[in-house]
Amino acid sequence: MRNNLIIGSSSQIAQYLSNDEFVKIDSRNFTYDQIDGNWSTAILAFGENRKFLDRYEPYEEINVKLTLDTINFLKSKCKRVIVFSTCELWNKCSGPVDLNTPFNFYETFYTRSKYKLTQEILGNPDVYPDVFVVYPFNFNSIYRSEDFLFGKIFNSISTGKNIVIGDTYYYRDIFHPSFMVKELNDIDNHKIVGSGRLTHVNDFIRELYSTFNLDYESLVKENLGSFKEYEIKYEYYLRSRQPLYEYKSLLCDTIHDLKIKMNG
Repeated sequence: MRNNLIIGSSSQIAQYLSNDEFVKIDSRNFTYDQIDGNWSTAILAFGENRKFLDRYEPYEEINVKLTLDTINFLKSKCKRVIVFSTCELWNKCSGPVDLNTPFNFYETFYTRSKYKLTQEILGNPDVYPDVFVVYPFNFNSIYRSEDFLFGKIFNSISTGKNIVIGDTYYYRDIFHPSFMVKELNDIDNHKIVGSGRLTHVNDFIRELYSTFNLDYESLVKENLGSFKEYEIKYEYYLRSRQPLYEYKSLLCDTIHDLKIKMNG
């Protein structure tokens, strides 16, 4: 019986959730009639592809107003509601972070909206006792759009297409969405989800090309002056006594994804 709900059927996470356990609803123009009922878990996974708009208003409308309205509709109908904030609320920190680390971030329209949503939920625990905020680090799969770096990379590897990317000579806490799904199973409080380790992004990308016998230098043009994330290079990751998701797992899970994509 499908007694769990995810709003955001096109999201990366939805692709790795069981169709036998989750009702998956398209996040665009959904109605409350579609999500009415009693649910064990409801996951709100929408708005994450809207990170490159040039006005704040759409972020306020989706990431704050629509999200809170949906939470308020669902919270009495669910054992738990999971909503996504972002690890970018610590993007001006260096080194390990955890839930006790004060927010310190470079403000964009996206981070401003996520901060406002997060503060509303954290500031009203009596109103939202079973609403859990998840702060994910960077996760990528073949379902990433080409608006994102790894969407471009995965498409290039699967098609042999030449691409232009910016500076990827930095470290990030990276994992695969299948790890995110595993972590969501045990959510009973607010949580940062990350690997607990840093991966050098360019090294990882090069290894993917090499795995598929593709020449990185031939297919990828690096425009190193075109991109510095927020024009800063802070490298931060989930504080953990040991890695929660090893580089080998990241590589294997991503290669498995790409083989599926390439085999149609």
